Amino acid sequence: MSLHEYIIKAKLKLVEIRLLNSNFTISEIADDLGFTDASHLSKTFKRYVGSSNRDF
Repeated sequence: MSLHEYIIKAKLKLVEIRLLNSNFTISEIADDLGFTDASHLSKTFKRYVGSSNRDF
C-alpha cells in the first residue's frame, strides 16, 4: 500500500466515524479533512468503501 493510499484510507475512516457520531454535514467533513469539496469526498468514499457516503 502506498503512502497516498494509506492517508486516503485513514481519512475515510475518520469520515465514517464522523458520519456515525456527529451532526456534521458532508461539506463540513470534506473541509475539515482536506478534500476539495463534498463531491470529491463522495467519489473517493464510493471508490474505496464501495457504497456512497449517504448510504453508509
